Amino acid sequence: MTSAAQSVSRRARPGSGAGFDAGVLEFAPRLRAFIRRRVRDEATADDLTQEALLKVYRSRATLRDDTRLEAWLYRIARGTIIDHYRRQRPTEELPAALTGESPDEMAAMRTRVLTSMKRFLAELPEAYREPVRLAELEELPLARIALRLNLSLTAVKSRVRRGRAMLKTKLQACCRFEFDRLGRMIGFERRQQLCCDDCSGRK
Repeated sequence: MTSAAQSVSRRARPGSGAGFDAGVLEFAPRLRAFIRRRVRDEATADDLTQEALLKVYRSRATLRDDTRLEAWLYRIARGTIIDHYRRQRPTEELPAALTGESPDEMAAMRTRVLTSMKRFLAELPEAYREPVRLAELEELPLARIALRLNLSLTAVKSRVRRGRAMLKTKLQACCRFEFDRLGRMIGFERRQQLCCDDCSGRK
């Protein structure tokens, strides 16, 4: 995948900048994986990745904030996939994995995930449940959690770390998430057979 990005970079117009090239090269495998999960076969994924990377280099001037590179790349990749589906099946609805791009839809998605988190939180062992709830839902500092629960700071750190790991396992069994480098959720895809009703929005 890195070689594909390098090939596209050589074909693109000059002036992209070494930092930009390095960022795209580093991110290219994740971009290809993002596309592959949304199309039917490897060949289509390869073709669309090449197409997306060409768009990336040709649209370099539209990236106003380098700290938003990953979100910008995902947006171009998503648009490329949407164009592909519209070319192939213009009268059919887009796959569910390609929806949820607007701020309102992303907010709704996060609300559904939070609802699922609360449900899974209730399933954690008692020793981890309250420390994780205070850290994740009330966003309290660990030192304050230690005071509230009359625990040592070391104990709270351990319980929150282990509880978060349990919670992450439960959430990822339900859904597949896309995160940027800072850990911000920027994509969401339900696992059809394992997805919980809360996260999918079903009642």
